[in-house]
Amino acid sequence: MKIGGSPFVVKGIQLPVSDRSEGGGKPGLPASVLFGQGQLVRGEVTGITPEGKVVLDIGGQLVEARSEVALKPGSALWLEVRQTEPLWLRVADKKGAAQEFLRQYCADPAAMGKGLRGLLGLAFLADAEKSLADQAGMLRNFANTAMGAEPDPDRIIRLLAMLGSGTVREEHDSSQAGGKLQELLALLTADKAAILGKANAAAMQKLGLLVELQGEINALPASAQQAQFLLFPCLFAMGAGAGQWLFTLDSGEDQAATGEERGYALSFFLEMSRLGELQIQLRVKGQALQGECVVSTEAVREHMAPQLGELEDLLGKLGYGPVRFSCRVAKSSMLESLKSGMEAAAQLESVRIVDLEA
Repeated sequence: MKIGGSPFVVKGIQLPVSDRSEGGGKPGLPASVLFGQGQLVRGEVTGITPEGKVVLDIGGQLVEARSEVALKPGSALWLEVRQTEPLWLRVADKKGAAQEFLRQYCADPAAMGKGLRGLLGLAFLADAEKSLADQAGMLRNFANTAMGAEPDPDRIIRLLAMLGSGTVREEHDSSQAGGKLQELLALLTADKAAILGKANAAAMQKLGLLVELQGEINALPASAQQAQFLLFPCLFAMGAGAGQWLFTLDSGEDQAATGEERGYALSFFLEMSRLGELQIQLRVKGQALQGECVVSTEAVREHMAPQLGELEDLLGKLGYGPVRFSCRVAKSSMLESLKSGMEAAAQLESVRIVDLEA
Protein backbone atom coordinates (compact mmCIF):
# COMPACT_ATOMS: atom_id res chain seq x y z
CA MET A 1 0.00 0.00 0.00
CA LYS A 2 1.23 3.50 -0.75
CA ILE A 3 0.17 6.63 1.08
CA GLY A 4 0.93 10.03 -0.33
CA GLY A 5 -0.08 12.32 -3.13
CA SER A 6 0.58 15.67 -4.66
CA PRO A 7 0.31 17.91 -2.82
CA PHE A 8 1.03 16.05 0.42
CA VAL A 9 0.26 18.34 3.40
CA VAL A 10 2.22 18.01 6.63
CA LYS A 11 0.79 20.09 9.44
CA GLY A 12 3.25 21.95 11.62
CA ILE A 13 3.91 21.24 15.29
CA GLN A 14 1.06 22.60 17.39
CA LEU A 15 2.63 24.79 20.08
CA PRO A 16 1.18 25.29 23.56
CA VAL A 17 -1.46 28.06 23.76
CA SER A 18 0.87 30.39 25.63
CA ASP A 19 3.48 30.17 22.85
CA ARG A 20 1.16 30.77 19.91
CA SER A 21 1.13 34.06 18.13
CA GLU A 22 -2.08 35.94 17.44
CA GLY A 23 -1.80 34.93 13.80
CA GLY A 24 -2.45 31.22 14.57
CA GLY A 25 -0.38 28.07 14.74
CA LYS A 26 3.07 27.44 13.40
CA PRO A 27 3.19 27.04 9.62
CA GLY A 28 3.64 23.58 8.11
CA LEU A 29 7.17 22.16 8.08
CA PRO A 30 8.53 20.43 4.97
CA ALA A 31 8.45 16.63 5.01
CA SER A 32 12.23 16.50 4.52
CA VAL A 33 12.63 18.13 7.95
CA LEU A 34 10.15 15.89 9.77
CA PHE A 35 11.00 12.55 8.13
CA GLY A 36 14.08 10.69 6.89
CA GLN A 37 14.48 8.34 3.96
CA GLY A 38 13.85 4.76 5.09
CA GLN A 39 12.57 5.83 8.51
CA LEU A 40 10.03 3.55 10.22
CA VAL A 41 7.22 5.42 11.95
CA ARG A 42 4.07 4.43 13.82
CA GLY A 43 0.93 6.18 12.61
CA GLU A 44 -2.61 6.28 13.99
CA VAL A 45 -5.57 7.11 11.80
CA THR A 46 -7.38 9.94 13.59
CA GLY A 47 -10.00 10.71 10.98
CA ILE A 48 -11.06 11.16 7.37
CA THR A 49 -11.43 14.60 5.78
CA PRO A 50 -14.53 15.57 3.71
CA GLU A 51 -12.29 15.27 0.65
CA GLY A 52 -11.58 11.63 1.53
CA LYS A 53 -8.02 12.15 2.76
CA VAL A 54 -6.67 10.18 5.71
CA VAL A 55 -5.53 12.13 8.77
CA LEU A 56 -2.56 10.42 10.43
CA ASP A 57 -0.98 11.19 13.79
CA ILE A 58 2.73 10.32 13.47
CA GLY A 59 4.66 11.13 16.63
CA GLY A 60 2.45 14.10 17.36
CA GLN A 61 2.56 15.38 13.78
CA LEU A 62 -0.75 15.51 11.93
CA VAL A 63 -0.49 14.38 8.33
CA GLU A 64 -3.20 14.54 5.66
CA ALA A 65 -2.70 12.10 2.79
CA ARG A 66 -4.38 10.14 0.07
CA SER A 67 -4.34 6.38 0.54
CA GLU A 68 -4.72 3.67 -2.06
CA VAL A 69 -6.70 1.52 0.40
CA ALA A 70 -9.41 2.29 2.93
CA LEU A 71 -8.20 2.93 6.48
CA LYS A 72 -10.42 3.08 9.56
CA PRO A 73 -10.18 5.83 12.22
CA GLY A 74 -8.55 4.47 15.36
CA SER A 75 -6.39 1.92 13.55
CA ALA A 76 -2.59 2.01 13.95
CA LEU A 77 0.04 0.84 11.49
CA TRP A 78 3.77 0.94 10.83
CA LEU A 79 4.87 3.03 7.88
CA GLU A 80 8.16 3.26 6.00
CA VAL A 81 9.26 6.58 4.47
CA ARG A 82 10.03 5.80 0.85
CA GLN A 83 10.44 9.38 -0.35
CA THR A 84 10.44 12.80 1.31
CA GLU A 85 9.98 15.20 -1.66
CA PRO A 86 7.11 14.70 -2.21
CA LEU A 87 6.41 12.53 0.83
CA TRP A 88 5.43 8.93 0.15
CA LEU A 89 4.77 6.38 2.89
CA ARG A 90 4.34 2.64 2.55
CA VAL A 91 3.02 0.08 5.03
CA ALA A 92 6.20 -1.34 6.52
CA ASP A 93 5.47 -5.11 6.26
CA LYS A 94 7.22 -6.79 9.24
CA LYS A 95 9.93 -4.18 9.70
CA GLY A 96 8.22 -1.83 12.13
CA ALA A 97 6.91 -4.60 14.40
CA ALA A 98 10.33 -6.30 14.43
CA GLN A 99 12.05 -3.02 15.29
CA GLU A 100 9.69 -2.32 18.21
CA PHE A 101 9.98 -5.89 19.54
CA LEU A 102 13.78 -5.65 19.58
CA ARG A 103 13.67 -2.35 21.45
CA GLN A 104 11.29 -3.70 24.09
CA TYR A 105 12.94 -7.13 24.37
CA CYS A 106 16.51 -5.82 24.60
CA ALA A 107 15.48 -3.41 27.37
CA ASP A 108 14.78 -6.47 29.57
CA PRO A 109 15.77 -9.76 27.86
CA ALA A 110 14.72 -11.87 30.86
CA ALA A 111 11.20 -10.41 31.10
CA MET A 112 9.46 -12.96 28.87
CA GLY A 113 11.11 -15.96 30.50
CA LYS A 114 10.30 -14.68 33.99
CA GLY A 115 6.72 -13.98 33.02
CA LEU A 116 6.11 -17.36 31.41
CA ARG A 117 7.66 -19.23 34.35
CA GLY A 118 5.52 -17.13 36.67
CA LEU A 119 2.39 -18.19 34.80
CA LEU A 120 3.34 -21.85 35.15
CA GLY A 121 3.87 -21.40 38.90
CA LEU A 122 0.51 -19.67 39.31
CA ALA A 123 -1.19 -22.46 37.38
CA PHE A 124 -0.29 -24.98 40.07
CA LEU A 125 -1.62 -22.66 42.79
CA ALA A 126 -4.88 -21.93 40.99
CA ASP A 127 -6.92 -24.64 42.72
CA ALA A 128 -5.77 -23.69 46.21
CA GLU A 129 -5.83 -19.90 45.88
CA LYS A 130 -9.37 -18.47 45.89
CA SER A 131 -8.10 -15.17 44.49
CA LEU A 132 -7.24 -16.95 41.23
CA ALA A 133 -10.73 -18.39 40.77
CA ASP A 134 -11.49 -16.32 37.66
CA GLN A 135 -8.19 -17.23 36.05
CA ALA A 136 -7.87 -20.85 37.26
CA GLY A 137 -9.26 -22.49 34.12
CA MET A 138 -6.98 -20.59 31.74
CA LEU A 139 -3.96 -20.99 34.01
CA ARG A 140 -4.39 -24.77 34.12
CA ASN A 141 -4.93 -24.82 30.37
CA PHE A 142 -1.71 -22.90 29.88
CA ALA A 143 0.24 -25.25 32.16
CA ASN A 144 -1.14 -28.39 30.49
CA THR A 145 -0.43 -26.95 27.05
CA ALA A 146 3.10 -25.78 27.84
CA MET A 147 4.31 -28.96 29.54
CA GLY A 148 3.32 -32.50 30.41
CA ALA A 149 4.67 -35.83 31.59
CA GLU A 150 3.90 -37.70 28.36
CA PRO A 151 5.12 -36.93 24.81
CA ASP A 152 2.52 -35.04 22.81
CA PRO A 153 3.37 -33.94 19.24
CA ASP A 154 0.35 -31.62 19.12
CA ARG A 155 1.34 -29.73 22.27
CA ILE A 156 3.48 -27.18 20.46
CA ILE A 157 0.62 -26.43 18.04
CA ARG A 158 -1.78 -25.77 20.91
CA LEU A 159 0.79 -23.66 22.73
CA LEU A 160 1.49 -21.54 19.66
CA ALA A 161 -2.25 -21.03 19.18
CA MET A 162 -2.54 -19.88 22.78
CA LEU A 163 0.38 -17.51 22.33
CA GLY A 164 -0.99 -16.22 19.03
CA SER A 165 -4.15 -14.40 18.09
CA GLY A 166 -5.98 -16.79 15.75
CA THR A 167 -8.31 -19.70 16.38
CA VAL A 168 -7.73 -23.38 16.85
CA ARG A 169 -10.10 -25.48 14.76
CA GLU A 170 -11.43 -28.54 16.53
CA GLU A 171 -13.51 -31.46 15.28
CA HIS A 172 -17.06 -30.92 14.03
CA ASP A 173 -15.96 -27.50 12.74
CA SER A 174 -16.29 -25.87 16.14
CA SER A 175 -13.67 -23.34 17.09
CA GLN A 176 -11.80 -22.54 20.28
CA ALA A 177 -10.46 -19.04 20.65
CA GLY A 178 -6.70 -18.71 20.38
CA GLY A 179 -4.71 -15.87 21.89
CA LYS A 180 -6.23 -16.61 25.32
CA LEU A 181 -2.92 -15.65 26.88
CA GLN A 182 -3.64 -11.96 26.26
CA GLU A 183 -6.95 -12.21 28.11
CA LEU A 184 -5.30 -14.07 30.96
CA LEU A 185 -2.49 -11.54 31.27
CA ALA A 186 -5.01 -8.68 31.34
CA LEU A 187 -6.83 -10.34 34.26
CA LEU A 188 -3.61 -10.97 36.16
CA THR A 189 -2.27 -7.47 35.55
CA ALA A 190 -5.46 -6.01 37.06
CA ASP A 191 -4.76 -8.26 40.10
CA LYS A 192 -7.71 -7.05 42.15
CA ALA A 193 -6.87 -9.44 45.00
CA ALA A 194 -3.24 -8.20 45.09
CA ILE A 195 -1.91 -11.74 45.00
CA LEU A 196 0.84 -10.89 42.53
CA GLY A 197 2.17 -7.70 44.05
CA LYS A 198 3.31 -4.67 42.06
CA ALA A 199 6.51 -6.24 40.73
CA ASN A 200 4.82 -9.38 39.41
CA ALA A 201 1.88 -7.42 37.99
CA ALA A 202 4.37 -5.24 36.11
CA ALA A 203 6.08 -8.40 34.83
CA MET A 204 2.76 -9.70 33.49
CA GLN A 205 2.14 -6.37 31.78
CA LYS A 206 5.58 -6.53 30.13
CA LEU A 207 4.96 -10.13 29.06
CA GLY A 208 1.66 -9.10 27.53
CA LEU A 209 3.36 -6.35 25.52
CA LEU A 210 6.04 -8.71 24.19
CA VAL A 211 3.53 -11.41 23.24
CA GLU A 212 1.39 -8.80 21.49
CA LEU A 213 4.39 -7.56 19.52
CA GLN A 214 5.33 -11.12 18.53
CA GLY A 215 1.77 -11.71 17.39
CA GLU A 216 1.99 -8.57 15.25
CA ILE A 217 5.26 -9.74 13.65
CA ASN A 218 3.75 -13.12 12.82
CA ALA A 219 0.47 -11.73 11.50
CA LEU A 220 1.98 -9.21 9.10
CA PRO A 221 2.87 -10.46 5.60
CA ALA A 222 6.44 -10.42 4.33
CA SER A 223 7.27 -8.14 1.43
CA ALA A 224 8.47 -9.44 -1.92
CA GLN A 225 12.04 -8.64 -0.87
CA GLN A 226 11.81 -10.43 2.49
CA ALA A 227 11.85 -14.08 3.43
CA GLN A 228 8.84 -15.11 5.50
CA PHE A 229 9.81 -15.33 9.17
CA LEU A 230 8.01 -16.04 12.44
CA LEU A 231 9.10 -15.52 16.05
CA PHE A 232 7.85 -17.44 19.09
CA PRO A 233 8.80 -17.78 22.77
CA CYS A 234 10.27 -21.09 23.95
CA LEU A 235 9.75 -22.49 27.46
CA PHE A 236 11.14 -25.55 29.24
CA ALA A 237 9.51 -27.30 32.20
CA MET A 238 10.62 -26.81 35.79
CA GLY A 239 12.45 -23.58 35.03
CA ALA A 240 15.10 -25.39 32.99
CA GLY A 241 15.21 -22.66 30.36
CA ALA A 242 13.44 -20.06 28.27
CA GLY A 243 14.11 -18.09 25.13
CA GLN A 244 13.03 -17.38 21.57
CA TRP A 245 12.95 -19.34 18.35
CA LEU A 246 13.01 -17.81 14.89
CA PHE A 247 11.69 -19.61 11.80
CA THR A 248 12.81 -18.31 8.41
CA LEU A 249 11.54 -19.69 5.09
CA ASP A 250 13.60 -19.23 1.93
CA SER A 251 12.08 -16.70 -0.43
CA GLY A 252 10.28 -17.93 -3.53
CA GLU A 253 12.66 -15.87 -5.69
CA ASP A 254 15.67 -17.80 -4.37
CA GLN A 255 13.91 -21.08 -5.06
CA ALA A 256 13.01 -20.05 -8.61
CA ALA A 257 16.57 -18.86 -9.32
CA THR A 258 18.26 -22.06 -8.19
CA GLY A 259 15.55 -24.52 -9.15
CA GLU A 260 16.19 -26.31 -5.86
CA GLU A 261 13.71 -27.37 -3.21
CA ARG A 262 12.65 -24.60 -0.85
CA GLY A 263 14.51 -24.68 2.44
CA TYR A 264 14.09 -23.15 5.87
CA ALA A 265 16.09 -22.29 8.96
CA LEU A 266 15.33 -22.61 12.67
CA SER A 267 17.30 -20.55 15.17
CA PHE A 268 16.88 -21.13 18.92
CA PHE A 269 18.14 -18.49 21.36
CA LEU A 270 17.95 -20.06 24.82
CA GLU A 271 18.97 -19.27 28.38
CA MET A 272 19.38 -22.67 30.05
CA SER A 273 19.67 -23.05 33.83
CA ARG A 274 22.62 -25.49 33.62
CA LEU A 275 24.28 -24.62 30.32
CA GLY A 276 23.88 -20.84 30.27
CA GLU A 277 23.36 -19.13 26.92
CA LEU A 278 22.82 -21.62 24.11
CA GLN A 279 22.08 -21.09 20.42
CA ILE A 280 21.01 -23.86 18.07
CA GLN A 281 21.07 -23.09 14.37
CA LEU A 282 19.36 -25.54 12.00
CA ARG A 283 19.30 -25.38 8.21
CA VAL A 284 17.02 -27.81 6.34
CA LYS A 285 16.62 -28.27 2.59
CA GLY A 286 14.84 -31.40 1.43
CA GLN A 287 16.09 -34.16 3.75
CA ALA A 288 19.50 -32.60 4.27
CA LEU A 289 20.01 -31.04 7.71
CA GLN A 290 22.94 -29.01 8.93
CA GLY A 291 23.10 -27.83 12.50
CA GLU A 292 25.35 -25.92 14.84
CA CYS A 293 25.33 -25.51 18.61
CA VAL A 294 26.80 -22.23 19.80
CA VAL A 295 27.62 -22.18 23.52
CA SER A 296 29.00 -19.63 25.95
CA THR A 297 32.10 -21.43 27.30
CA GLU A 298 34.68 -24.02 26.30
CA ALA A 299 33.58 -26.25 29.21
CA VAL A 300 30.03 -26.44 27.82
CA ARG A 301 31.40 -27.15 24.33
CA GLU A 302 33.48 -30.05 25.68
CA HIS A 303 30.36 -31.40 27.42
CA MET A 304 28.13 -31.22 24.35
CA ALA A 305 30.47 -32.13 21.49
CA PRO A 306 30.64 -35.90 22.26
CA GLN A 307 26.81 -36.10 22.23
CA LEU A 308 26.37 -34.69 18.72
CA GLY A 309 26.98 -38.09 17.10
CA GLU A 310 24.01 -39.53 19.00
CA LEU A 311 21.89 -36.56 17.88
CA GLU A 312 22.89 -37.12 14.24
CA ASP A 313 21.89 -40.80 14.50
CA LEU A 314 18.53 -39.88 16.02
CA LEU A 315 17.78 -37.37 13.26
CA GLY A 316 18.85 -39.96 10.66
CA LYS A 317 16.26 -42.39 12.03
CA LEU A 318 13.62 -39.66 11.57
CA GLY A 319 14.39 -39.58 7.83
CA TYR A 320 16.91 -36.77 7.54
CA GLY A 321 20.12 -37.27 5.61
CA PRO A 322 22.82 -36.30 5.34
CA VAL A 323 22.95 -34.81 8.84
CA ARG A 324 25.88 -32.78 10.11
CA PHE A 325 26.20 -31.10 13.51
CA SER A 326 29.01 -29.03 14.96
CA CYS A 327 29.61 -27.11 18.18
CA ARG A 328 31.60 -23.95 18.88
CA VAL A 329 32.00 -21.20 21.46
CA ALA A 330 30.05 -18.02 20.69
CA LYS A 331 31.88 -14.93 19.48
CA SER A 332 29.04 -12.63 20.56
CA SER A 333 26.24 -12.70 23.13
CA MET A 334 22.95 -14.47 22.50
CA LEU A 335 21.14 -11.12 22.60
CA GLU A 336 23.38 -9.74 19.85
CA SER A 337 22.78 -12.87 17.75
CA LEU A 338 19.00 -12.64 18.16
CA LYS A 339 19.09 -8.96 17.21
CA SER A 340 21.25 -9.52 14.11
CA GLY A 341 19.15 -12.56 13.09
CA MET A 342 15.91 -10.59 13.21
CA GLU A 343 17.46 -7.61 11.44
CA ALA A 344 18.62 -9.91 8.64
CA ALA A 345 15.23 -11.62 8.35
CA ALA A 346 13.32 -8.32 8.28
CA GLN A 347 15.97 -6.59 6.15
CA LEU A 348 16.24 -3.88 8.77
CA GLU A 349 19.13 -1.52 9.22
CA SER A 350 20.74 -1.85 12.63
CA VAL A 351 18.10 -1.07 15.26
CA ARG A 352 19.15 1.50 17.84
CA ILE A 353 18.24 0.15 21.25
CA VAL A 354 19.11 3.36 23.13
CA ASP A 355 18.31 6.81 21.75
CA LEU A 356 20.29 9.68 23.26
CA GLU A 357 19.05 13.27 23.11
CA ALA A 358 21.14 16.35 23.77
